[in-house]
Amino acid sequence: MDQNQKTESQDNFDLFKSRGFQKIDKAVNQSIAVVKEAKLGNRKVLPTSWKRLNRNLLGGLQQGKMYVIAGRPGVGKSAFSNQLIFDVLDTNATKPLIVLYWTFEMPGYQQVMRSASKDVRREIGQLLSIDTPLSDVDFRVYASKVQKYKKYPIYFNNIPRTMDYIMNTNKDIHESNPNHIVINILDHSRLIRGNEDTELRKLNTISKGCMMMQSEFGVVNILLSQLNRNIEQEHRAKNQYQPLLTDLFGGDSIGQDAHVVMILNRPYDLYGITSDYCGENPQGLLACHVEKNRDGLLGMIGYEADMSTFTIKER
Repeated sequence: MDQNQKTESQDNFDLFKSRGFQKIDKAVNQSIAVVKEAKLGNRKVLPTSWKRLNRNLLGGLQQGKMYVIAGRPGVGKSAFSNQLIFDVLDTNATKPLIVLYWTFEMPGYQQVMRSASKDVRREIGQLLSIDTPLSDVDFRVYASKVQKYKKYPIYFNNIPRTMDYIMNTNKDIHESNPNHIVINILDHSRLIRGNEDTELRKLNTISKGCMMMQSEFGVVNILLSQLNRNIEQEHRAKNQYQPLLTDLFGGDSIGQDAHVVMILNRPYDLYGITSDYCGENPQGLLACHVEKNRDGLLGMIGYEADMSTFTIKER
């Protein structure tokens, strides 16, 4: 290559670089480094205790990504995400994690009661002495069991906040704890405050705010979201009310920006489905439909759910 060709090549390189482009050789080297780190067991991934979900998510939750957990009211979004995050903390106990639990729908103590309900095998109604007073023995068991939750790095914020407030909080916590992985649980999207003139514009603001936090601070965002009512239209009964990505409320923004969208359904409890549902017995089934996954696998994962004690296990 003569001098003129070298100069022209350098000028082209500088032009592309100034426009934010990266030549493919750098991407190739990065891919080799990522595969090597995985081979050595050094991937930065947060596995859950649910093996099938880990497989779909290529190992577990990953930094800089948004996971949307969606469903109709009462399907179990809060219970699912609650157990998910406690399991992630148990499975990754040696990693520096901080969980910001934006629990706008219910106060933190209710989230603790739900988690403890499965530990002590007592329904919430029993714990609250609805029919008969909780026995002294059961009370002592409950009080003893919940002590373990004090060690978890979870911080509840029960007051509905704006997206600016959430982003600024993440910025401050990231700067104060640069070596920690922050996980935001936003329960749920429609309860985040905003001044936008439509619900869809507010959801777009939320989605773009999550993307900014993921890019700038490497956080993990778990966003709980509602479905629209399309799933409950009469013609959907022919397909057992199985959810679609288009059922996601605000799907044009949240659905496009999310790395993973999981839509929950309880076909027997919500819709009275009695025949096999995606090859599973619908009774007691909490179906997790992975409807979008930029990196991993799609498909339905079946869970056995006892919602009286908020106990959820992979089938």
